[in-house]
Amino acid sequence: MKKNYLYLAMFALVAMFATSCQEVTTEGLTRITYYPQLTLEGETYIVMDKGSEFVEPGYSAILNGEDVTKDVKVDNSIDSSTSGIYSVTYSIVNADGFASTASRTIVVLDPADAVEGFYYTDPTSYRIAAATGEYGAEFEVLILNNGDGTYSVDDMLAGWYAQRAGYGMDYAMQGIITVAEDGTITLVDNFVPGWGDQADGMTDATFDAATKTINWNVGYAGMNFVVTMSKR
Repeated sequence: MKKNYLYLAMFALVAMFATSCQEVTTEGLTRITYYPQLTLEGETYIVMDKGSEFVEPGYSAILNGEDVTKDVKVDNSIDSSTSGIYSVTYSIVNADGFASTASRTIVVLDPADAVEGFYYTDPTSYRIAAATGEYGAEFEVLILNNGDGTYSVDDMLAGWYAQRAGYGMDYAMQGIITVAEDGTITLVDNFVPGWGDQADGMTDATFDAATKTINWNVGYAGMNFVVTMSKR
């Protein structure tokens, strides 16, 4: 009988050990992770006047049906005293470290600056290559005052490759120009990130303050981009 009791006791210990091991190895495998849902209200691309105050359009966050908007972190890089492109980033992280993020792009422009602003190409602008081809549509170009007497142009080729051909902004010719009082435009520097090269030069470049119109002829890779664009 003592042997039977000993066998039963050993069996109980083995069973208990096996059960405890199973609980450890399966612990947490069925736990559900709920991901935060972050929603922005209003526009995600906002243009505001220099010196004005950014007004938050609103945002909200839900986690497993619960409003957790108070837990959203907002990172605002806007300096409204300086023209430029800024961002406002929103983020929220759940208990397991999974994040949800969203952002807005904010463009600060000086309405008193005659040159700075958004320009749109005249569809009759054209490229001279093996064959001459018109732009055929309006493409957006942003010019910003750098605060040092120069202006940044997001695409000296006025959208030919970046927008018309659909290659994206890596194939826009980023440029730096100066604009003299008589409207003469001088090309200071330029670069096309996607191809890693530069313009051959620029001629016939002028700004007409009365009509808010820019004209220039940019030579690039043996071609000429003859552009007219107007500010709105």
